[in-house]
Amino acid sequence: MYKITILLFTTALISILAILFTLLLLRYAKLISKHNELLKYLKSLLNTVSSARWGNLQIKARKGPSILTEEISKGLNSLLESILDRDKMIQEYIEKEKENNNIKEDFIAMLTHDLKVPIIAQDNTLDLLLNNKFGQLSDEQKNAIRNIKISNSDLRHLVESLLDSHKFEKKGFVPKIQENADLREFIDDIISQANSIASLHNKIIRLYDHLEPDYKINTDIFLLRRVIQNLILNAISYGMNSDYIDITIENNDTHYIIRVRDYGLGISKENMDKIFNKYYSAAELYSKAGMGLGLYLSNKIINTLGGSIQVASEENKGAEFSVIMPQAKH
Repeated sequence: MYKITILLFTTALISILAILFTLLLLRYAKLISKHNELLKYLKSLLNTVSSARWGNLQIKARKGPSILTEEISKGLNSLLESILDRDKMIQEYIEKEKENNNIKEDFIAMLTHDLKVPIIAQDNTLDLLLNNKFGQLSDEQKNAIRNIKISNSDLRHLVESLLDSHKFEKKGFVPKIQENADLREFIDDIISQANSIASLHNKIIRLYDHLEPDYKINTDIFLLRRVIQNLILNAISYGMNSDYIDITIENNDTHYIIRVRDYGLGISKENMDKIFNKYYSAAELYSKAGMGLGLYLSNKIINTLGGSIQVASEENKGAEFSVIMPQAKH
């Protein structure tokens, strides 16, 4: 009887333990299932956040396995919708500003083009006066006309810079490469044209030639000419401490260099990093008209042609601009 009682007790205990173990297994399985659901949700949430980080705001967070996770998803989706709305508003604003800028730029282009014609006509008339085509002038009268020509030249340069700025930014640069152009002839021609302006400012342009014999270049002659002319005009305008403007041409194994040096007030250290910025101008330091487009355009042109512009300057000792261009490949 005692053994039967023990046997029944043992059997009941084992049954109870089996039932408890089964319940524990079911509970564990349920926890594992919830854990897997939560893990999937977190991976989905991470994918949504990662996509938003790279600019894709269209992937929304899915509902989570609990009330808390559903609230998280709702909050994230609301944030994404808010960002999309703001992005749309910004794009509409940008498009509107582009349209306004186009209207403004087109107006400036028409205005500057119309201004250029009378400036050229005025310059031609001044030349006729200086050549005594309308009668003999006194020295004082000729000096006054020369001063007008200087101002006229500055104004024409400013108008041409405005036109170039509009043209280059509207259409971009499309270089037309001319092969085997003679660099010496190119520089000589620019200096010959610049001498008439230099003489009005009582400046002499000196050329230092260190090129190899018969040195040829492959580049867009028109664009490069625009840059060198601008650097010479700047040197003439701002190099008031000396009678000379120095131009040096040289080459090494990989590049050719055109240097334009003046002996004016130079460029301060704090302004050195600004000189190629659009609309930055040191003209006010010299009581001159200027819009800060010349160096900005020159830098853009040379970069497009595959070269660079370097500047060396000391205050009260002038400035030297070096145009460094890749050598023609033969």
